[in-house]
Amino acid sequence: MQPRLKRYKQFIEKEFISGLTRNKEYSLNLKKELEDKIRNNQFSKILFTGMGCSAIVSDIIKGFFADQKIPIHVEVINDYEIDFLVNKEILQDRKTLVIISSYSGFSQEPINAYEKIKEYTKDILFLTSGGKLEQIAKKENVSLIYWKIVNPDREYPLFYATQYFSILLDVFFKLGMIKSNYESALKKSAEAIKKEFTENKIKQAEEVAKNLQDKDIILLASPKWHLTLLKLVKMQINEMAMAPAHRNFIHEFGHSEIAVFTDPKSKQSLLIFRDKNEDNCTKNKIDNLIKILTEKVPQNKNIIIQEININQKDFFQQFFSTLWFVQYISYFLGVYYDYKSRELISTAAQNPWYNMKTIIKELGSKSKEYYDDRS
Repeated sequence: MQPRLKRYKQFIEKEFISGLTRNKEYSLNLKKELEDKIRNNQFSKILFTGMGCSAIVSDIIKGFFADQKIPIHVEVINDYEIDFLVNKEILQDRKTLVIISSYSGFSQEPINAYEKIKEYTKDILFLTSGGKLEQIAKKENVSLIYWKIVNPDREYPLFYATQYFSILLDVFFKLGMIKSNYESALKKSAEAIKKEFTENKIKQAEEVAKNLQDKDIILLASPKWHLTLLKLVKMQINEMAMAPAHRNFIHEFGHSEIAVFTDPKSKQSLLIFRDKNEDNCTKNKIDNLIKILTEKVPQNKNIIIQEININQKDFFQQFFSTLWFVQYISYFLGVYYDYKSRELISTAAQNPWYNMKTIIKELGSKSKEYYDDRS
């Protein structure tokens, strides 16, 4: 089994749930002018920009605020060409707080975004663990939130997306932007999810993984879970199992993408995330889709459909329980493929900070400890 999968298994079994309650692993270094604006409730909009896992927490925050009807409008952009991604009036609006996110601090896109956005507003905050973003912040007097994750897996920060979420809730609460950090609710959810994850539940995840093997995977959900969950699910499958996975909205899929299921020569799998509270239109659309693609006709021979039911008590239990289940699926799928990483993300993103060669070089004599503990 590849080293990343051994570390992934260790994370899933020992660290994932505990991360929900480790919401103090950060530090604030805010300039007084910006902090006063925040505490005086000047901002009713947040614009996040970042790439990959550094931005995924923004999508979770956006969906959670919408679910809880928290009156802060959140926008997320995953690039730096702001002319095409965001209305300039939003940037110039004194009610908008811009948060530029890069866990490593070395990704070029958030740095480029900053160079453009600073022409329109000074209400900017960096969210990082250091790197070039920290250097820019010190040079240009920009406020900072530092991630201070204890003993993180340097190569795969996506492990900690949900902990980032609990941390940001604490940050926004500490700064007076929201009325609770949800610490008690997260703790209760963590305990409930632990009870839910029996050996039988884990075996169910393994069975789903078996059915996904050697197939192109399309993930479908209605907007709530497409926004908050599916992007992270896709990352888990892509990065950890190194398997092909794509995502779409349930309704949009039926208006275009379904055409590729006409008579597929390669094996296809639909993984549908069904919320118990879907409206009748969505319920009917899912039922109809399953009926069409499971009909006993030759054209469906390479198609398999699986459902993951989201039926837990509240947002936290629904989100984190489903994600934990998906992480097990990704793990078992990864064991099946057993691919050795080519470290394509660090190479394609041109960010060597995530590359194992860089990590070993920086750790020096401690690199053996890193491998001993995590591989």
